[in-house]
Amino acid sequence: MKSVTLKGKGNKYYLEINSDESFSQTLVELKSLLEKLKQTMPKSVKKTPIVLDTQYRLLKDEQLEQIQKVISKFSIFELQQVVSQVWSRQKVKQLLNRSFLNIETRIIRSGKVVDYQGNLLLLGNVHKGAVIRAQGDIYVAGQVDGIIHAGYPDNNDAIITGNIRRASQIRISDLIQIVADMDQPKLTQHSLFYINDLHVIAEDKITNLHDIKPRREITLE
Repeated sequence: MKSVTLKGKGNKYYLEINSDESFSQTLVELKSLLEKLKQTMPKSVKKTPIVLDTQYRLLKDEQLEQIQKVISKFSIFELQQVVSQVWSRQKVKQLLNRSFLNIETRIIRSGKVVDYQGNLLLLGNVHKGAVIRAQGDIYVAGQVDGIIHAGYPDNNDAIITGNIRRASQIRISDLIQIVADMDQPKLTQHSLFYINDLHVIAEDKITNLHDIKPRREITLE
């Protein structure tokens, strides 16, 4: 089985590394492959971007440097991006933090700003002048007179659900909605608030969540 496979897409080349082969063999085959490719390309060609796909292998820093050195020896090629199908420890930690459910039973008093990683089930009360923020979704079961902010600071997929009739504001990501300006009779404990395709905060019922956001997957950059 080959250690390195080359695929052309548009004006880029994708180099896929077989994670089952030894790294030393990968370097040998990579150099040979680029040499053959160079011979088939016109001399006047501009630098060709290369995307390195390490598949199910996470390269160490020194291994990535070795690959960069091999590619840099061929002036017509430029390593543009490195991708893989494996999450690093940092990405796994981010995923766990964002999907974690916090449960808050305290009273958040005026002037306080309280932050949570992940989602939040709010059983306590939020006084007027207080702010409660979560990176993920906020489920309101307590009494809110202050500000609740889901998706803080920039998670557009976050939602707020529950009775927010007495809240002064709701916020999702970078958007703000004054509750007093909303249709008060429609606001119930089953209300759902989310960012729609027009990038505005919209209101619906929690029972329609799967129709509104059919794919509630967390993506990590």
